[in-house]
Amino acid sequence: MKKVIKVVSVILVILVIAGFFIIKNLTETKDGKLNMYVAANLQLYKILNPKSLNSKSIEETRGALNKQSTRWSNKPIPFSNIKNLHIKMNNEKIPVRIYTPEKGSNFPIIIYSHGGFWIGGNVDTIDGVCRKLSQNTKAIVISVNYRLAPENPFPAGLNDVYNVLQWTYKNGKSINGDEKHIAVIGDSAGGNLSAAVSSMSRDKNGPPITCQVLIYPSTNIFKLNSKSWSYFSNSFNVSTEDMEKYISIYAPKKEDRKNPYASPLLAKDLRKLPDTLVVTAEIDPLRDEGEAYANKLKESGVKAEVTRYKGITHGFITMDKITNKADEALNQISLYIQKEFQK
Repeated sequence: MKKVIKVVSVILVILVIAGFFIIKNLTETKDGKLNMYVAANLQLYKILNPKSLNSKSIEETRGALNKQSTRWSNKPIPFSNIKNLHIKMNNEKIPVRIYTPEKGSNFPIIIYSHGGFWIGGNVDTIDGVCRKLSQNTKAIVISVNYRLAPENPFPAGLNDVYNVLQWTYKNGKSINGDEKHIAVIGDSAGGNLSAAVSSMSRDKNGPPITCQVLIYPSTNIFKLNSKSWSYFSNSFNVSTEDMEKYISIYAPKKEDRKNPYASPLLAKDLRKLPDTLVVTAEIDPLRDEGEAYANKLKESGVKAEVTRYKGITHGFITMDKITNKADEALNQISLYIQKEFQK
């Protein structure tokens, strides 16, 4: 009996030690420590999906990205006033989904551009976030189903977002909104489009934008050369290999990748842009370029804030099932927007 107990004890010790090193390997990175529960879920996903998106067709890649966007999302909160329609502007018809608070009138307006690396995502993949955002801010949220690459490469999707901005400014009252208070928000590729549309509106003397919120945005598609790309390039849910593929699909012409509307960080003039909140994830290859953009805005005299969420990775704003950082960030964003609308 004593021998059995001794053997079992040794096995348990070995298992504990092995478990420690497995967890350490999953969570410790070159620059930060990933939340254990998030790391376990990401690792399980990698085991079940070993094939790189780089080897898939565009249809397979798009489907995988869309599933990944909501894989760790809770069921969307109830929200009664949602309408799907097409906005007509400059000979284009852009599909949008509009979320309107129940009580009140003359609501401020948020234009949301979803993520998906310019080739995936849609109003469904960001639906849960938009519901919460409208409820938290008491603002109308217009979620843009912009055109995707490769069918519609740069700058088609950006032009769609800008057309929605123009339409909103001209027709805000028709949806019970206040066209004098418009914010633009986007995550990942949508953060890229939101930053670009702010610059485009400034350059074209277009509609005034109260503020912009950029959630782990891509700001430099010309070169993936930041430290965070070297730290996290082949791990977690965004790899350099996949990102290079997405960029080549979105902007096939290399010279377009230097365009400040494609790479906002490369813009020579960032003056007179709207107040900005940049939200980044600590364990994210896009982290440094998002923060560099915020710092460059500050240097240009723009009121900009940046918040880095610790222990979390790219795409976390839709991961409310596995991390409370999703709602924490969304609450911060909501409060920021409310304060900006009150100015």
